[in-house]
Amino acid sequence: MSGGGGDGGAAQARADEQARQARIRQGTETIDDIFGQFDDNFYTGRRSAYLDYATPQLQDQYTDAQKQLAFALDRAGTTDSSIRAAREAELSKLYDTNLRAVTDEALSYENSARNNVEQSRSNLLTTLQSTADANAAAQQAQNQAASLTQPDTYSPLAQLFTTFTNQLGNQAAVERASYASGGAITPTVSTGLFAPSSGAVVVNK
Repeated sequence: MSGGGGDGGAAQARADEQARQARIRQGTETIDDIFGQFDDNFYTGRRSAYLDYATPQLQDQYTDAQKQLAFALDRAGTTDSSIRAAREAELSKLYDTNLRAVTDEALSYENSARNNVEQSRSNLLTTLQSTADANAAAQQAQNQAASLTQPDTYSPLAQLFTTFTNQLGNQAAVERASYASGGAITPTVSTGLFAPSSGAVVVNK
């Protein structure tokens, strides 16, 4: 004898599952719509934001290091253009190295944003599959999107040229002492950078 429940409730189970899948599709569409704002422009914007923050700091530090180098050269009475060019090239190379580091850090902010967005979206979809609660998924997606669009927090750049400028002072002191002592004090490395010019007067300090 058969009746409405003769299939053991299979029909109701199928209907419930169809309704569940419909809610999941609705929730998925909502998540995709909310997360649609995270496009290539968003990610490259994260990279650009860090470059806009860090590059002026790098440039200021480089300009300061250039001034310190020029001061050290002039104070030593260095007129040898090859020596000047060598140290300026060394500083320029250091600037290029630091610029690459800043660029790489900016790219890491872009990649991190991509990963965070994709991870959040994946977690939302996993939760939706489990709960089939489209309304909750929509609210959670809104909250996650609001969090993901918050600007990054940056730390100021370290003093990137300190080693170079400190070396200038240390090398200057050692070489000036060597010349003043008539060679009695011998620097570990003699660059010739801080040798007094033929018309310079060496003053012990």
